[in-house]
Amino acid sequence: MIDPFTTYFPPIAAPYCRQLWQHYNFNFRVVKPRRTRLGDFRALPHAQTQITVNANLNPYAFLITYVHEVAHADVNRQYKKRVQPHGNAWQTAFQRLMQPLLTEAVFPETILKPLQRYMAKPAATTYANPALMIALRQLDVVVTDAVEENKVLLCNVPEGKAFLFAKKTYIRGTLRRTRVVCKEVSSGRSYAILAHAWVEINGQ
Repeated sequence: MIDPFTTYFPPIAAPYCRQLWQHYNFNFRVVKPRRTRLGDFRALPHAQTQITVNANLNPYAFLITYVHEVAHADVNRQYKKRVQPHGNAWQTAFQRLMQPLLTEAVFPETILKPLQRYMAKPAATTYANPALMIALRQLDVVVTDAVEENKVLLCNVPEGKAFLFAKKTYIRGTLRRTRVVCKEVSSGRSYAILAHAWVEINGQ
């Protein structure tokens, strides 16, 4: 049986993450990638809790997502009642649990700098911080049937150029904060796609 702590985390962070699992006593599962979330926390019947994290994340994204969800476990243990999911209690718990990890011994400098800025006031998702997500995405291993050299971040696609995303062709439009407005060729409809999404450009 695969040990997730030695498989998915940066090695230096694995003992700390295992301690968190033992302390909060949650069921921990590494699951198939989901489009709508990187991880989640659930309170189950009989005082049980569960954390899941997507299997396709690089070790640093996996670590951040894991601690994000452990912060929910911390809030659940403290309050035992419904509180704002990503409010002050969660932010404080997330900052406290991440603090021992915010060093160059754990994170490369390219990730550590935007991560430190994000942790000053963490949001509900790292998607809300483009600099951090782009830094993390640069280390992603793209698992795809397409030719890997044709994969780029949407934010790096020139405006007006066609690209393939989720098996549909789009024309790249203008950037609006963390998303790019793109037009789907077949329907003519406009969609806001995350700026750091991996897309495919043919004929590069």
